[in-house]
Amino acid sequence: MTSTEREKLHHEWEARITGYRSSGLTLSAWCTANQCTINQLKYWLYKSKTVSP
Repeated sequence: MTSTEREKLHHEWEARITGYRSSGLTLSAWCTANQCTINQLKYWLYKSKTVSP
C-alpha cells in the first residue's frame, strides 16, 4: 500500500468515525447501516485515540 493510499484510507475512516460519533447509533447498528464490521470500527476508533496529531 502506498503512502497516498494509506492517507486516503485514514481520511476515509476519520470521516466515518465522525459520522458514527454524531449518529447516536449503537456500534452494531451503525456498522450494519454503513457496511463495515464491528471489529473494523473498533480498530479505527482505537487507532484514532492513539495517533498523535
